[in-house]
Amino acid sequence: MKKTFRVIAVLMLALAFFSCRPSVEVGNNAAKFLGEGKHAGQYWPTAEWRTCRPEEVGMSSQALRPVYTYAANPDINTQALIIIRKGYIIGEAYFRDFTRNTRHESFSVAKSFASALMGIAIDKGFIPGVDAKVNRYFPEWQGEEIPAAKKRMTIRHLLTMTSGLKWNEEDYYGDRSQNDVYIMIEDSEDYIQYVLNRPIIHEPGERWYYSSGDSMLLSGIIEKSTKMTASRFAQSHLFAPLGLSEVIWLRDPAGHTITGWGIQATAREFAKFGYLYLKRGRWENQQIVSEAWIDESLRPVSDDITKYGYQWWLLPVLGGYETSIIPPKTFIAWGIYTQQIFIIPEEDLVIVRLGNDANPYDDEWREVEFLTLVLNSLQD
Repeated sequence: MKKTFRVIAVLMLALAFFSCRPSVEVGNNAAKFLGEGKHAGQYWPTAEWRTCRPEEVGMSSQALRPVYTYAANPDINTQALIIIRKGYIIGEAYFRDFTRNTRHESFSVAKSFASALMGIAIDKGFIPGVDAKVNRYFPEWQGEEIPAAKKRMTIRHLLTMTSGLKWNEEDYYGDRSQNDVYIMIEDSEDYIQYVLNRPIIHEPGERWYYSSGDSMLLSGIIEKSTKMTASRFAQSHLFAPLGLSEVIWLRDPAGHTITGWGIQATAREFAKFGYLYLKRGRWENQQIVSEAWIDESLRPVSDDITKYGYQWWLLPVLGGYETSIIPPKTFIAWGIYTQQIFIIPEEDLVIVRLGNDANPYDDEWREVEFLTLVLNSLQD
């Protein structure tokens, strides 16, 4: 009987040990998540990011622990998380097999990069402006047989996803058989030509619906106007100044940069792009993207479509934002499976969250809850 009691006691202790172990591990990892060191003044992270203790930039280490716990929830699939305030990393974590050096697929985060390239090309005089007609760059749309509506389409319509071209991008997480992105990848060697061949079903500017096809035409416009692929143009005018020499941007079988997706970068590299926009397009002694372009990019499509700008998501895309403490000027680069760069200018914050969420419509990741946890850690 005593022996049986001792066995039961040992089992109970073992059970208690293992049941406590995850919380111990989470606590230890949360401590590792927090930045270390002093805030040593202003700098540019061209060569490398600096880190510091959260308190150095007015944030609470204790209040940031729940941020880590939220992201580490096993019911979602976070792979990388970085929080940057006042130019310093104050929280950084990698999950599963991901590390600081792992390159992650951007998915539609690349659209915001493409928006920046359009602004740069316009500022440098390669493109006259967003009201230039799209058919100016594509002879396929200049014949008499081309619908007049296609000839009325402008670059602004592509940037705001109001082209009117027939496009279905509704289902990424279930039946993809009608999704134009997957049809294009499977059936087309030339993604730009696939989009050009789509019929137009609405007057340009009349309706908003999400279209990576609109984004893909930006690649062709950059090619035709600069005589470089969008990737090469980015290397010269965007990536090089930021110290992003290792970033990869995929191309279609015809050699066109895929401006709807396709960037492969580390979490820290994605953070540099976010920081460029936080600093209103300035990097060191250069104005990489004009402030005027950034302001224009972050204007809502219309009074009815307030959640989107020029290939950037705006705060109204987040359900429940109205009653939250999230500042109104927050904007987001966003890709499927929940790749996100949050820029919160009012609080000098850039947050990168990279994931592989199987179904973001039905999981535990809630942007408003997460951002509220981050903002609750502010002390100043």
